[in-house]
Amino acid sequence: MIIRRVVFCVASFLLSVVSIAGPVESYRTGPEYCPHDRAPTATTLTEKEVIERARTLLPHDFCGPDSFVSGCDADSEWANGAWRVFVQQYRHSGDRKDRGGLTHSYVILDRVGNCLANIPGTELGARN
Repeated sequence: MIIRRVVFCVASFLLSVVSIAGPVESYRTGPEYCPHDRAPTATTLTEKEVIERARTLLPHDFCGPDSFVSGCDADSEWANGAWRVFVQQYRHSGDRKDRGGLTHSYVILDRVGNCLANIPGTELGARN
Protein backbone atom coordinates (compact mmCIF):
# COMPACT_ATOMS: atom_id res chain seq x y z
CA MET A 1 0.00 0.00 0.00
CA ILE A 2 2.81 2.44 0.89
CA ILE A 3 4.70 1.52 -2.30
CA ARG A 4 1.63 2.32 -4.42
CA ARG A 5 1.32 5.74 -2.79
CA VAL A 6 5.01 6.48 -3.34
CA VAL A 7 4.77 5.40 -7.00
CA PHE A 8 1.63 7.52 -7.41
CA CYS A 9 3.32 10.57 -5.87
CA VAL A 10 6.44 10.19 -8.01
CA ALA A 11 4.37 9.72 -11.17
CA SER A 12 2.23 12.76 -10.31
CA PHE A 13 5.31 14.86 -9.68
CA LEU A 14 6.88 13.86 -13.01
CA LEU A 15 3.66 14.55 -14.88
CA SER A 16 3.35 18.00 -13.32
CA VAL A 17 6.97 18.86 -14.19
CA VAL A 18 6.46 17.81 -17.81
CA SER A 19 3.25 19.83 -18.14
CA ILE A 20 4.90 22.96 -16.72
CA ALA A 21 7.92 22.65 -19.02
CA GLY A 22 5.86 23.06 -22.22
CA PRO A 23 5.88 26.19 -24.40
CA VAL A 24 4.36 29.28 -22.86
CA GLU A 25 2.63 31.87 -25.02
CA SER A 26 2.11 35.39 -23.81
CA TYR A 27 0.89 38.57 -25.41
CA ARG A 28 3.26 41.41 -26.19
CA THR A 29 1.92 44.37 -24.25
CA GLY A 30 2.77 47.98 -23.51
CA PRO A 31 3.12 51.07 -25.69
CA GLU A 32 6.06 49.65 -27.67
CA TYR A 33 4.28 46.48 -28.82
CA CYS A 34 0.57 47.20 -28.45
CA PRO A 35 -0.18 50.95 -28.42
CA HIS A 36 -3.62 52.51 -28.26
CA ASP A 37 -2.49 55.95 -29.37
CA ARG A 38 -4.88 56.75 -32.19
CA ALA A 39 -8.21 58.49 -31.87
CA PRO A 40 -11.25 56.39 -32.84
CA THR A 41 -12.16 59.17 -35.29
CA ALA A 42 -8.79 58.96 -37.11
CA THR A 43 -8.62 58.07 -40.77
CA THR A 44 -9.14 54.40 -41.56
CA LEU A 45 -5.89 52.71 -42.58
CA THR A 46 -5.41 51.02 -45.93
CA GLU A 47 -4.23 47.41 -46.09
CA LYS A 48 -0.69 48.57 -46.94
CA GLU A 49 -0.65 50.98 -43.97
CA VAL A 50 -1.93 48.23 -41.65
CA ILE A 51 0.93 45.92 -42.67
CA GLU A 52 3.48 48.72 -42.15
CA ARG A 53 1.99 49.50 -38.73
CA ALA A 54 2.02 45.81 -37.72
CA ARG A 55 5.70 45.48 -38.69
CA THR A 56 6.60 48.42 -36.42
CA LEU A 57 4.99 46.61 -33.47
CA LEU A 58 7.24 43.55 -33.71
CA PRO A 59 10.51 43.21 -31.78
CA HIS A 60 13.18 45.26 -33.59
CA ASP A 61 15.13 42.18 -34.78
CA PHE A 62 12.11 40.03 -35.69
CA CYS A 63 12.57 40.35 -39.48
CA GLY A 64 16.37 40.21 -39.37
CA PRO A 65 18.55 40.12 -41.24
CA ASP A 66 20.75 38.01 -39.02
CA SER A 67 22.38 34.58 -39.19
CA PHE A 68 19.00 32.78 -38.91
CA VAL A 69 16.42 35.14 -40.45
CA SER A 70 16.65 36.80 -43.87
CA GLY A 71 13.34 38.66 -43.62
CA CYS A 72 9.61 38.24 -43.06
CA ASP A 73 6.41 38.27 -45.08
CA ALA A 74 3.10 39.70 -43.90
CA ASP A 75 -0.43 38.75 -44.91
CA SER A 76 -3.43 40.74 -43.75
CA GLU A 77 -7.11 40.00 -43.45
CA TRP A 78 -10.09 42.16 -42.50
CA ALA A 79 -12.44 40.15 -40.28
CA ASN A 80 -14.99 40.99 -37.59
CA GLY A 81 -14.16 44.70 -37.63
CA ALA A 82 -10.41 44.30 -37.19
CA TRP A 83 -7.27 43.72 -39.23
CA ARG A 84 -5.41 40.47 -38.54
CA VAL A 85 -1.83 40.56 -39.77
CA PHE A 86 0.13 37.30 -39.90
CA VAL A 87 3.91 37.86 -40.08
CA GLN A 88 6.16 34.87 -40.89
CA GLN A 89 9.96 34.84 -40.76
CA TYR A 90 11.95 33.21 -43.57
CA ARG A 91 15.52 32.51 -44.56
CA HIS A 92 16.77 32.50 -48.14
CA SER A 93 17.65 29.03 -49.37
CA GLY A 94 18.81 29.38 -52.95
CA ASP A 95 16.01 31.09 -54.85
CA ARG A 96 13.25 30.27 -52.36
CA LYS A 97 12.10 31.39 -48.92
CA ASP A 98 12.46 28.64 -46.31
CA ARG A 99 10.13 29.11 -43.33
CA GLY A 100 10.87 25.82 -41.57
CA GLY A 101 11.95 26.13 -37.96
CA LEU A 102 11.26 29.87 -37.83
CA THR A 103 8.55 31.68 -35.96
CA HIS A 104 5.56 33.84 -36.78
CA SER A 105 3.47 36.48 -35.06
CA TYR A 106 -0.08 37.84 -35.20
CA VAL A 107 -0.82 41.54 -34.81
CA ILE A 108 -4.48 42.49 -34.57
CA LEU A 109 -5.40 46.13 -35.16
CA ASP A 110 -8.62 48.10 -35.26
CA ARG A 111 -9.55 50.09 -38.37
CA VAL A 112 -7.41 53.10 -37.36
CA GLY A 113 -4.36 51.11 -36.22
CA ASN A 114 -4.85 50.75 -32.47
CA CYS A 115 -3.53 47.44 -31.23
CA LEU A 116 -6.06 44.90 -30.04
CA ALA A 117 -3.53 42.06 -29.58
CA ASN A 118 0.07 41.25 -30.42
CA ILE A 119 0.54 37.49 -30.19
CA PRO A 120 3.94 35.85 -30.69
CA GLY A 121 4.13 32.46 -32.35
CA THR A 122 5.64 29.38 -30.80
CA GLU A 123 9.44 29.63 -31.06
CA LEU A 124 11.01 27.09 -33.38
CA GLY A 125 7.59 25.61 -34.02
CA ALA A 126 6.32 27.42 -37.08
CA ARG A 127 5.21 25.27 -39.98
CA ASN A 128 6.30 25.65 -43.59
